[in-house]
Amino acid sequence: MSEDNKESTVVVEDTTEQTAENTETAKNHNTKESLSKSALQDNIEKKGKNAYYFAHAHKATGPKWDGKIEPKLLSRHSTSHLEQNDDKENTSSSAFSSVASLQKSMPSFDIHKSNIQKYAFLDDTKKVKIYIEMEGVGERCTNEDDISLVHTESSFCLIVKNYEEDEETNEDEEKCLSFGRLYGSIESASFKKKMDKIIITLVKKEVKEWSSIGAKGDE
Repeated sequence: MSEDNKESTVVVEDTTEQTAENTETAKNHNTKESLSKSALQDNIEKKGKNAYYFAHAHKATGPKWDGKIEPKLLSRHSTSHLEQNDDKENTSSSAFSSVASLQKSMPSFDIHKSNIQKYAFLDDTKKVKIYIEMEGVGERCTNEDDISLVHTESSFCLIVKNYEEDEETNEDEEKCLSFGRLYGSIESASFKKKMDKIIITLVKKEVKEWSSIGAKGDE
C-alpha cells in the first residue's frame, strides 16, 4: 500500500463493546479530516503551484516531470528576428578561465551552481546562441561587472549580479548559468545584454550540428 493511501485511510477497530464516546470521537475525527481535505483542495484550485499544500497534491492524473533540464531548440541555421541588433556584443576575455568549477570533469549542466534553468538556444551553423529571458535586466544591471562570462573550449559560466535580492536576507542573489561540458568545443564566448534578456554567443571550433548545449554522457 502506498504512503498516500495510508494517510487517507481511517482505521476503525471492529469491536462489539465500542462505547458511544469512542463512536463520537471517530465521527469528529472523520469530520476534521474531511474539512482538512476540502481546505487543501480549495487552496490548490485557487492558487495552483503557489498553493501552500501543492507539494502534497500529487495525483495520478497530473503531469509528471521527466527529470530532464532541457532547453527548447528554436531552430537550426535560422536568421530569425532573435538575431537582430547583434552589433553591440560584450566580448568576454579570450583567455581560458582556470576556474575549478569549469573543469571538464564536471557534469554538462552544473545544477549545483546554476539557478537559471529557463532558456532557449539557436544552432546557427558556425555558432550557437542562448537566449535567457530576464525581465528588466537592462535597467537593473547597469554596472560593468554586474554580468560576467568566463569560458574554456568546453565550458562556460555566466554570472548575473544585482538583478534581485533574496527575500529572506535582503542581499544580492547571484544568477548563474553554468555548463561544465558543452556539446562541442568552442573558440570563444560572448554575451549581449538587452532590456529583458541576455544573449550568449558561442563560436564553434568545428562546424557541426548541436542538438543540445550540454554534452550527452561522458566524452
